[in-house]
Amino acid sequence: MSENFDKKIASIVRKELKNENFDDDSWLKAFKKAEGDEQKAKVYYIDFRTSDLKKQAEKEKKAEDLKTNTHVQCGRSFCVNRYQILSIPKKSFSIQLCEGCGNKLDQKIDEKSALKELEQKKFQTSENKNIKSKQQSDRVQQKIVEKIWWGNETMSSIFWIYCILGGLIVGFISGALTAYFGSLILIVLGIYIVWANTGLWRSSEKFKKLKIKNNQAYGWATAAKVYVVISYIVSISQLGNFLREIDKL
Repeated sequence: MSENFDKKIASIVRKELKNENFDDDSWLKAFKKAEGDEQKAKVYYIDFRTSDLKKQAEKEKKAEDLKTNTHVQCGRSFCVNRYQILSIPKKSFSIQLCEGCGNKLDQKIDEKSALKELEQKKFQTSENKNIKSKQQSDRVQQKIVEKIWWGNETMSSIFWIYCILGGLIVGFISGALTAYFGSLILIVLGIYIVWANTGLWRSSEKFKKLKIKNNQAYGWATAAKVYVVISYIVSISQLGNFLREIDKL
């Protein structure tokens, strides 16, 4: 539906509310949902009436299309678009060419079968959107610890936010608490470093695979792995120095 069409429907509903000239079917559904509260019913009426007007417009459009259009398909077994139902002007029947194979679209489909097929296709599209939306929602809701651990964040984000900035913050806090907890606090720092570096390594692997698939350079993925190796070497070296200082005490 176009933006102008939506504005037209909104204007109709607004006038009906202003004049209290309600559509009986939409008003009864709204009144029932509002449990007798007229003010709430008016709010619900907007949704019910808008939905009904859109459905009515779709039916009118389909009826109008049937006057000038016909449903066809290319039934050739070798065509990549075989059995795909199209709506074309009646005058283009046996003239318009199939985009899949280049032959004429000369196989008519009766209205009932065509509408059933199109409705099923519309339902499948809606289902696919719902599945995709749920998958996106699941990714958003994934716990940050697990998300970083498995490298399910961009490589740059893990590097700058968790390895660099987070590492500095955790390192500073660990150093400040060493006087109270001794060397035990280093376990926390060590766990954080392993967590962040593992996430960066795994994210760099995904980055590399994506770049290879698109025939692009993946130098940053290699650089990230070099950082991880250097990070572990430096961390082990600092740990050794720290332990030696403790032994002296």
